[in-house]
Amino acid sequence: MTTANLHVVVCGGGLAGQMTAAALGAYACPTLTISWLSEGKDPDTDLFYGHLAPPDAYRFNLACRVAEPDLILHSQTALSFGTHYRHWGAQGLDWVQAFHQPLPVLEGVPFHHYLTQQGQGALEPYLVSALAARRGVFAHPPEDRNHPLSRAEYGYHFEAADYGRRFERAALSAGVRRIEAAIAAVEAADGHIRAVHLSDGQSLTADVWIDASGPHAALLSRLVPETLGHRRLTARQVRSDAPPAGGGVTVVTGMPEGWQAQTPLRAALLTLTVSEADSATPADASARTATLTVGQRRAAWAGNCVGIGQAACVAEPLTPAPMILLQRDIERLLALLPVTADLSVERREFNRQAEVDYAHAGLFMRALFTAAPLDGSAYWQAATAEPEDARLRLKIEQFESRGLPVAFDLEPFSREDWLILHYGMGRRPARYDRTADRADPARVEAYLAAQRRDIDGVARALPPHHQYLDGLTGYLRQQQGQTA
Repeated sequence: MTTANLHVVVCGGGLAGQMTAAALGAYACPTLTISWLSEGKDPDTDLFYGHLAPPDAYRFNLACRVAEPDLILHSQTALSFGTHYRHWGAQGLDWVQAFHQPLPVLEGVPFHHYLTQQGQGALEPYLVSALAARRGVFAHPPEDRNHPLSRAEYGYHFEAADYGRRFERAALSAGVRRIEAAIAAVEAADGHIRAVHLSDGQSLTADVWIDASGPHAALLSRLVPETLGHRRLTARQVRSDAPPAGGGVTVVTGMPEGWQAQTPLRAALLTLTVSEADSATPADASARTATLTVGQRRAAWAGNCVGIGQAACVAEPLTPAPMILLQRDIERLLALLPVTADLSVERREFNRQAEVDYAHAGLFMRALFTAAPLDGSAYWQAATAEPEDARLRLKIEQFESRGLPVAFDLEPFSREDWLILHYGMGRRPARYDRTADRADPARVEAYLAAQRRDIDGVARALPPHHQYLDGLTGYLRQQQGQTA
């Protein structure tokens, strides 16, 4: 292999394969040949990607040549301000894990320290995206930085098969060669994939193999068979084809057997229930079901094979973590192309970053289970029985002690994500940054009151989510000369 001519084969027909093929297709050139072995269309294991993509999906999708107007006009994708957690843990916690831009820094002091100084225990009244999510209203954040809504961020509600088709279309438009055949045999030797033999008699060779085939990892499992993880979870999805009553937020409800997420699309409602694999959940003939082990392989890149998405790591879809990790896997791969002859430099760096990403995404997940578990629940007992992690303990202790949101390098969740989670889980700082005392208390109190008033006013003035999307759809059709 030389870096001048590179043949990359993507294996996997589900969401990870579609997104990877589209992302690579955007880089296609005479010296980069991309083949896509799109076996296993719309697998049930895609349920473990959940139905919520993070705000960074806008930029990621655009780089894949999947623009937001395309999603609005040609899919059931809806817009989202985050996740509303309800009846969470034994305390019945209730908060909106909103997507939000960094909070203001006043005279060098982070915003939340003034809440502690003023004796205010609630952060949500200052999060416009959280208030809008509770009301089921939506509008795109404006560019005017003085407008309260400008601090909101938004992601996407999606169904994997529907969402993935837009990436598939982008990949094929970019000239990616699609091969629709099943894998009959994999030839591996000396820690490398040598060839893949297909059901139609073809044999493929490649410089780099991208395994996006899901948790069974059709290629990577030949090189790295072990998966680190012991919890087996079952996800069940039911789709209701009717316009949802609300919108703009995924509602997650804690239950004794696990949790349930309701995600409104344009004209459908997705209900995803996750529980321990052996829990007694009533059968539903209309449900799609998948049972997977949550965890990661010992290496995401081995030899000449790179695992993307669930081939490398299966995350519980309680947060946007599965989609964040999938996007970051793909972006990490793109950053490391072209490759050297022995791939050792790229392999080390990919695995180093992947391990950090998976660990930090796991921290955020585990932080959701620091509340008292529901009594008698096998799911909650197993989730809270994970070994203590010093990094998570540090985050919680430092926030509760002095309001410091500890952040590590390359974390997939931002400081604001952690700050909102801390408040949502009922944590409050015992102390605040004394530098805040330099500001006039009366002026701070007036500022906070004005912020609450303005944010509440904006949230009340926004249109219902479905009404806004209908108007946006009409506008986009008019711009493109389409008729309804």
